[in-house]
Amino acid sequence: MAPLGAIGLLIVVGINAWLLTAILTEIWSDNPAATGKADWRVSLPASAGSIANRKPLEAYRQILARPVFFKSREPFVAAPPPPPPAVKPVPAPVAVDPGLVLGGVMIKNDIRKAYVFSRASTTGAWIGEGSDFMGWQLKSINATGAKLEQNGRLLELQLYPRE
Repeated sequence: MAPLGAIGLLIVVGINAWLLTAILTEIWSDNPAATGKADWRVSLPASAGSIANRKPLEAYRQILARPVFFKSREPFVAAPPPPPPAVKPVPAPVAVDPGLVLGGVMIKNDIRKAYVFSRASTTGAWIGEGSDFMGWQLKSINATGAKLEQNGRLLELQLYPRE
């Protein structure tokens, strides 16, 4: 064993022996101060005041009714107004096919006429621009067709329909 290690071991053994003797003497002695009851007093700061100066618990009734971290402490927010009733759009009148057919077109110099007849009857008429036929007014005529109008509704008749 090295001499420095032996010196360190002797020091540690000596400290342990001294602590053991101190503990044993404390246990065997009859010192009443070591076994006495501790006297504990609360030292409140002067700002806490005495109990006589405090408000009664009833004075805090409003605060205790709504604790700080409860949802009921949120500020009052009025409910949003109900949305206005939905206005239903007036349905457009159903477009009924008047059953008109363009039988022919005549264009010569300043004269423009169209032969228009109804599918319900075989009789028709040659009408010029601006004339009326069964409640429809003839607006324009060109080489391929004619345009009729009734109450803002436009009807386009083709001389040779694609259908």
